[in-house]
Amino acid sequence: MSTAVWAFIGVVVGGLLTVAAQATAESLKARAAERARQDQRARASREFQRQTLIELQAAMAEYRAALDRDRGQILPLRGTEAQVSAARSRYQMLVHRVSSSPAREAALRWEEAALPWFQRDDAGTAAAEAQAWETAMRVTGEAVRATD
Repeated sequence: MSTAVWAFIGVVVGGLLTVAAQATAESLKARAAERARQDQRARASREFQRQTLIELQAAMAEYRAALDRDRGQILPLRGTEAQVSAARSRYQMLVHRVSSSPAREAALRWEEAALPWFQRDDAGTAAAEAQAWETAMRVTGEAVRATD
């Protein structure tokens, strides 16, 4: 074979190797970019959950305080009822945003124990409400720390 044929084969092989190398490099860049996007989404999700859990704890405290104010009154006052309603709405919105099942379930169990107690129902006791409150705060706190 002549030198021209070998040169032509060399150019073709070199071109194919160059295309293969470029394709490999682009593929590696695309994978790295995808991993970076996934990491960013995971961080954003963890931060959203962390903020939601912190807001849920605050909403529970606000809801509990509103229920306590309402319980302390002989006749229901319109302003107190509005506070209870607003606090409950905020609590319910946040509790269903929480992705941690144990935290969500503990918060819902607290509400189940709190409502009868604060509404002076014989089925609810202060001890049951206090125990459910402690559990809900502990579990949501653990869920907050787990997002770090």
